[in-house]
Amino acid sequence: MGGNSTKIVDRTKRGGKEGKDNKKKQLQKEHDNLWKEKEQLQKEHELQTMRSQLDGLQITVGRLQKEKEQLQKEHDNLWKEKEQLQKEHELQTMRSQLDGLQITVGRLQKEKEQLQKENEWRKARNKADDIILDAATAHPNLSIAGEQKSFKHEAQPQKAPQKPERFDSTVCVLGFKGFSSGKHYWEVDVDQSSAWDLGVARKSIQRKGKLSLSPKEGFWALGVSGRDYWAKTDPWTQVLVQKRPKKIGVYLSYQDGWVTFFNVTDMSVLFTFNTCSFSEDVYPFFKNSHKGTTMRVCSIKEEE
Repeated sequence: MGGNSTKIVDRTKRGGKEGKDNKKKQLQKEHDNLWKEKEQLQKEHELQTMRSQLDGLQITVGRLQKEKEQLQKEHDNLWKEKEQLQKEHELQTMRSQLDGLQITVGRLQKEKEQLQKENEWRKARNKADDIILDAATAHPNLSIAGEQKSFKHEAQPQKAPQKPERFDSTVCVLGFKGFSSGKHYWEVDVDQSSAWDLGVARKSIQRKGKLSLSPKEGFWALGVSGRDYWAKTDPWTQVLVQKRPKKIGVYLSYQDGWVTFFNVTDMSVLFTFNTCSFSEDVYPFFKNSHKGTTMRVCSIKEEE
C-alpha cells in the first residue's frame, strides 16, 4: 500500500513536471512564433517604408527628370539665342564694315568725280578761245571797253545807232565771232554782278523786245539772281553751288551738241545742256542786269 502511494506520488510529480515542461515548451513556442511574427512585421514595416521611400524617390526622380528636360530645353534655347546673337553681332559687324566701306567708296567716288571734273575743266581750258564782244549787238545801257572784252551796265543808255542786230530791251551782248563746228571755251569774270546770264545763242534769235531765255528760243544759258543759280531750261532748273563763283567757264562742243558751265573758283561742273539742237552758227551770249557793275571776258592765255 505504501509503495503504491509512493508510486502514485512519483507519477503525480512526474506528471506535474511533464505538464510544466510541456507548458513551458508551449509558451516558448508561442514566444518564438510571436518573435517570428514580430520580425516578420518589422520586415514588412521596413519593406513598406522602403517602398514608400522608393515611391518618393521615383516621384523625385521623375520631377528631377522633368526639371532636367526643362533645363535642357532652356539650355538649348539659350544656346540658340547665343548663336543667334553671335550671328546678329557678326552681321552687325559686317554691316558696320560695309557701311565704312560704302563711306570710303563714296568718298573715293567723289574724289574721282572731282578729279574727272578738274581734268575735264583743264582739257576745256586748253581749248580757250580769244573772245571779243560785238559792240553792234550791245544793249544801249552796256558800255563796251577793255579791247572789247568788258561790259558795264550803265545807269543811263549810251548813244548808239539803231541796228537790227542790237538788243533793245534785254541788257545783253553777243560775241563777235560765231561757231559752227569744233570745241570752244571761254571764261567770264562775274565777281561784281549778282544778276547775270551766260551761254550761247543762235544767230537768228530775237533781238527786239523782252527775251525768253530757253533752248526753244535759241538760248542755252546759265544765270544767277541774287543767291540762286538757274539753268535756263524749260522750265528752269535750279543749280546747287558749293562755292560762289568769281569766274564762269563756258565750254561748247558743237558736234556733240552740249554746253557745259564750270565754276572756275572750285573747278566744279555747274550744269550741262546735253542735247542741244545746233542747226546754225551759235555765238557767245552775255547778259548783265546788275546796274553799275562790270563783267569781263577773261584772257586765259595771258593769265597763264
